[in-house]
Amino acid sequence: MSWYILEIVFLCILLFLSGFFSGSETALIKMGQVRVKSMQKRGVKGANIVQKLVSEPEVMLTTVLIGNNIVNIAASALATSIAIRFFGDLGVGIAIGIMTFFILIFGEIIPKTFAVHHSERFSIAVSKPLKVLIFVLRPVVKLLLLMPYTFGKLLGLKVQQRRLLSEEEVKTVLDIGAEDGAIDDEEKKMMTGVLKLDHITVKNVMTPKKAIACIGANQSIDSVVKLIKKQGYSRIPVYEGRADNIVGILYSKDLLINSSLAKPTPSPLKKLMKPAHFVRETARVDDLLKEFREGKFHIAIVVDKEGRTKGLVSLEDLLEVIVGSIYDEHDMRRPEG
Repeated sequence: MSWYILEIVFLCILLFLSGFFSGSETALIKMGQVRVKSMQKRGVKGANIVQKLVSEPEVMLTTVLIGNNIVNIAASALATSIAIRFFGDLGVGIAIGIMTFFILIFGEIIPKTFAVHHSERFSIAVSKPLKVLIFVLRPVVKLLLLMPYTFGKLLGLKVQQRRLLSEEEVKTVLDIGAEDGAIDDEEKKMMTGVLKLDHITVKNVMTPKKAIACIGANQSIDSVVKLIKKQGYSRIPVYEGRADNIVGILYSKDLLINSSLAKPTPSPLKKLMKPAHFVRETARVDDLLKEFREGKFHIAIVVDKEGRTKGLVSLEDLLEVIVGSIYDEHDMRRPEG
C-alpha cells in the first residue's frame, strides 16, 4: 500500500511539473521584451533572469516543450501502470480518460489562466528553475533547433530569425495601453503620429506655392514691415526676378531688430535674409525632421525633381503630424489657397 501512495505522490508531482511548464510558456510569451524592460527599470528582483529567458525565445520554448512532454508522458505511463493493476485491461482506457482530464485541468487550463493574469509574478517565480534547466538541456536544445532550419532549407523555405518589435506590435501595445487606461487617447494619438512619420512625404504636409506669401528681394523695407504687422508672419520667403526663384528667408525678428538698417541701399533685404534650405517633395517627414534638428533651421522650400518651387514646409507642419493641428492668433488671417 505504501508503494501505491508513493506512486500517487509522484503522479501529483508530475502533474505539478506539467502545470509549471505550461504556465511558464504562457507567462514568458505574454511578458515580451517591452514589459521585461519595464521590470528592469523598476528594479524588480529577478527581472534580469527573465530578460535572459525572453531574449532567447526559441531556446526557452524548446526547453519548456521538452520538459512538458517528458512529464506528461511519464504521468500517463505511471497512471496506466497503476490503473492496470486495479482494473486489468480496462485500466488503459480508464487511465487515458482520467489523465486527459487531469492534464487538461491541472496541467493546462489552471496554470495558463493564472499565468495570463499574473504573468510578471509567474515569470519571476519560474525564472531560476528554468535557467538551470536551460543550462542542462542547452546541447540537446541547440541540436533540436537545427532541425527546423535544416528542413526549411531542404524545402526552400526561409526560417525567420528572431526580430525586433514590429510597428504593428507597437500599435497593438498602444491600443492595449489606451484600453487599460495606462495612457490617454491624446497620448496614444501622439505616439501613433510618431509612427506615421516615416510613411508620410513632405508633399503631404507642405503649404502649396499658391498659398505662400512671398516678397521680392528689391521690395522696400517699409512695405515688408507693413505686411508683417498686418499678417503676423514670422518668416517670409524672398524671391528674385520671378516668384519661383526663392533666394532666401526673411525672419521678421531680424527685420525689426535691424530696422535701423532701413536706409536706401541697392537691395537691403538681402542683407537681412537667411539662406533658404531646399527639400525634395518626395522626402520623408522623419528625414526632414532630422535635418531641421541637425541644421537648426525651422523652414524649408519644397521643390520637385526639376528644382521648381512647389511649396513651403515648416517645423510646425511636421509637428502637426504628431500632435494634430496647431493654431495661433494669426492663423485666421493667413491667406487660403
